[in-house]
Formats: sequence, C-alpha cells, structure tokens
Amino acid sequence: MRRSGRLAIAALLLAAASLPAGTSTAQSRGAPDTTDLALAWARGGFASPAVCRFGDRARRGLRRVLITAGPRTSEQRVDRVQFFDLAAKGAERCLDELGAEERNVIGTLYVTHTPKRPRSDTPERDLKQDLERGPLAFPVVRGRLRVGPASAPVEALPEIDFAGGTVKIGVIEPGSDDARRIADVPGLRQLRLEAEAKDGTRIAFPLVEVERR
Repeated sequence: MRRSGRLAIAALLLAAASLPAGTSTAQSRGAPDTTDLALAWARGGFASPAVCRFGDRARRGLRRVLITAGPRTSEQRVDRVQFFDLAAKGAERCLDELGAEERNVIGTLYVTHTPKRPRSDTPERDLKQDLERGPLAFPVVRGRLRVGPASAPVEALPEIDFAGGTVKIGVIEPGSDDARRIADVPGLRQLRLEAEAKDGTRIAFPLVEVERR
C-alpha cells in the first residue's frame, strides 16, 4: 500500500479509537474491540457521482449512501447502510464518469464485522493491519435492496434479499480508476463499497465522505 494510503488509515484509526462511551453495547463492558472499531471506521455520509441523460441533455448528480450505527437493541453489533434513490425520474439512463451504466440502488442493509482475532488485546493494531491487506468484510445480517435501471420506476425495480451476503469497504488508492471517477468531488476520505448477495447480485461504486458520522 502507498504511503498516502497508510497515512489515511492511521488518521481514520485514530478517530475510531477516540469513540465516546456508549457507541455500542459492547463498550459497556470496557474499551472498544476490533468489531467496534471496524464498524465505527465505516461510518459516514457518502456521495458517489453519476451522469444521467435526459434526451440531449446530461445532468450530473450524486448518489447518497449513509452508514450509521445500527439499533442498540440489535442482538449483534451492526451498522446501518442506507442507499438512497438516484432521483433521476425521466432519465434515459445513468452512467459513471468512465461511461459504465449506473443502476439505481435503494434500501437498507444491516452489517456486522467478525475479526480474525475476536479477543485481541491490540484491536487498533489488528484493524490497521487488516486495512493494509485490503477491504474490510462486513457480513450482511439482514436487509433488502431494490436494484435496477435508473430509468425504471422505483416500485418496478426487483427487490433482492442481501441477508447472508457481504459488504466490502476499502480505501481507494490514488491513481486508480475509482480515484479518477471521484477526483473532483470534495470530501474527507475516499472509499470503495462493494455488496454481493447470495444469489450473485453485485453492486459497487466509489464513495467520497462528505459528512462525518
């Protein structure tokens, strides 16, 4: 991993390690563990650009994705991942900055994180090493998404069960295709999100954090 990527990870880990008490139910038993830190690391308000065509006009917009702490009554510690409507009613199609089709994705997933060393005495170091190896995996506990063409009415999009699937979130490397797609979107950090359902349905897009959570 490049030095810039390592510095970004170090800064994010520092923020996660400074979580206030009560961020998760596990913290009532003591300091945050790797699961707490990983879930906190993923949180934020994010945007991803899309260009939608309306006849001979093109309009650039931002897909919104919000990752927040899940309900405290949950049996598992979870984050809530919300995908919002592209709101491109009347568009013929939507594309990313490199010309690939952008599908509309709407709904909510609840995800958790299972560390390799659940009882580690060094959770910050473990998480840093995991991030340096690549994206973090967040198993989907429950949730359904509507996925389909941006030109279709939301109610007509098929609803897919993502329970048992996986969400992966990782740091975008400078100079990559994802970095070029979001180069002109100002924000705090750049991440790539991929989600795959058990039936093979897959979504992926780069994210720019525009709001700290």
